[in-house]
Amino acid sequence: MQQTTSISKRIATLFHNIKGIYKKDSSAIQVEGQKEFQEYVDYLLERGMRINNLRMAQFKTRNNLPYLGLQTIEKIESDSILVSVPRELMLTTKIAYFSEIQEIFDAYPQFFSQHCAGGWQDRILLTYILYQSQLGKQSQWYHLISNLPRDIDYLIFWSDEELKLLNDEKLVLKAKKELQDFLLIQKTLTHILDQFPQHFKKETYSYENIKWIFIHLVSRCFGSTLEQVAFVPFCEMFNHENTDVRYKGLYLENNINKPKDDKESDTNESDESDGDSDSYEQEDYQYPIEIQEQIKNYKQKTPTYKLIEQELNLYQNQVDFQDPEAIQKLRVYQEKCNNRIDLQIQYLKNKRWFQENLNLRDNFTIIFVSKTLEYIQEQIKLYENDTLSYDQVSEIIQNVTQNSELYLENAKQYALQKLKVKNYQLKQFEIPEQSQAIETVEEMLEVSIPENVKPFEAKADWKEDQFDNFVIKCSSKDEFEKGAQAYFSYGTISNRSLLLRYGFTLEYNIYDYVEVKSQYIYHIPFASDIAEYFQLSKYMKFKIRYTRINDDLLMYFKMLNWQYDQGISYLFDDIYDSAIINQAYNLIKTYHSEHFKETLKIQTEKLTDPNINYHDYFALIYQIEKQRIIEAQLEALQMLKCKIEKKEYGDQQFEWSSYLVERFKN
Repeated sequence: MQQTTSISKRIATLFHNIKGIYKKDSSAIQVEGQKEFQEYVDYLLERGMRINNLRMAQFKTRNNLPYLGLQTIEKIESDSILVSVPRELMLTTKIAYFSEIQEIFDAYPQFFSQHCAGGWQDRILLTYILYQSQLGKQSQWYHLISNLPRDIDYLIFWSDEELKLLNDEKLVLKAKKELQDFLLIQKTLTHILDQFPQHFKKETYSYENIKWIFIHLVSRCFGSTLEQVAFVPFCEMFNHENTDVRYKGLYLENNINKPKDDKESDTNESDESDGDSDSYEQEDYQYPIEIQEQIKNYKQKTPTYKLIEQELNLYQNQVDFQDPEAIQKLRVYQEKCNNRIDLQIQYLKNKRWFQENLNLRDNFTIIFVSKTLEYIQEQIKLYENDTLSYDQVSEIIQNVTQNSELYLENAKQYALQKLKVKNYQLKQFEIPEQSQAIETVEEMLEVSIPENVKPFEAKADWKEDQFDNFVIKCSSKDEFEKGAQAYFSYGTISNRSLLLRYGFTLEYNIYDYVEVKSQYIYHIPFASDIAEYFQLSKYMKFKIRYTRINDDLLMYFKMLNWQYDQGISYLFDDIYDSAIINQAYNLIKTYHSEHFKETLKIQTEKLTDPNINYHDYFALIYQIEKQRIIEAQLEALQMLKCKIEKKEYGDQQFEWSSYLVERFKN
């Protein structure tokens, strides 16, 4: 029977079963006696919030570290609403801005305006919540603020020793950069609030208080697809898992703004790129010395067609025009040189066409360009040594042009089918830039505001969500047993981003990945100058995931092994021989050898060690997940090789690795 469920969904179901998602958690303990929290819930229920058979409970990690979450009191059916919060109970940026401290925001648009500050909504909310926190029970947001725990953090506040446990220099550098960004915000806000003693007590905006609220804004607010960033009461209590439970905007029947085809607007965010795919990393653009010399020599070299012109001029100057035989030889030589010049110009036209029509930032096209240019030069040499005629070479170059157009069409289809890219874009024109960092309070407050825009919109012009209730709802696939932990999906997020945003990691995270790279720059001798001109990274980078064998990785090695005479259709036939698979396997195996010194079994056993703390625990999961992904990919590649060679593989280590091979042809 043919499988109709996608590989990703089958693996997700398998992972849910391994982790016991939707199942009763016998180790959970009901939390009782938290007076402030119960007052908070009662306050919200009185104002229209609805909770569907959920209660606060204490859960445990695999090594028995306690954490809070929501537990089902009865079975929760699919398509059920877990929580419904009236929109009026949401604390939004608009509410914060149009408040009794609006003069602070207006006085410092460099820090609070959308036209000048990234994260401007968070800064307004941060300031407003700090202000409200000092009002105590007089604040309308007292219950929300008093129930924001102080004993939370996320990756940027880990110690240097804890960061080392991640064994990920790139992630550590990003965390340290974001810590510096926070410290600049903290110092700038402190400077600003010093100017408003009529609104703020000095102790209100201490470092610890700013950090406390800032962490909650980063980790507990909603807003990437809402009209404004918002705190949604009670909903911050849900922990994350890769379920299909989502948040939505629910319109009541009498809402005049209800869309005609309303299916409850799905506002959940999705994160495939993790925000760092196109980030600038200086080391990526530092070419090896020998490549730099190669490019330098090319730039200094006189173009070939001009050298031919010089040859012709030199020859003409030596001709005895009184000698008929010498004149006849000159005519033959002139024709030969003119043809050589024309062929070199055709070569340059092809080179320009590649730059103007092909996406040179994908994981293989620049190699195609180099090999094609090399092929053209080889044909020109065959003319120069009289192996081929001018007409033959000219026709070959015309065929190259047609083949390049065929390549473009196939590349577009590949991007659509394999990478789900709807619009083929020439990303070489998106030159990566190093961001100009603002490093001091003075620089932050000197940011200029465009003269033709108002820093803040009038109250009536602020866009607002039109739904009646913010709801967290199960899909048709979500059904929780009585006593299970009720999860909500924050989005399709890797462990890397989970650490950067929320401070935790997940085992068997289907959206996790490992970045493996190969330095391709040595393999493009005829296009290294193009790579340098467009500031292409010297690496090809491949995200290795649970859910598929990386097509780009196989395509990369197929392109490296490709000979032009094999044709374009060969490149895109989705068939890979053993040599290609071996090269892909060896690249990933090298990564494995360099990064993992202990077996996966030993690493996994450490998760039950009661002596490791939260940070150690999540760092360990981060490493285990990467190792598991890499080893499963290695197994899948070995299975693919066996499939191609029509051999039996043997016992599997990972149940899902065989799924990844199914789509490949024998």
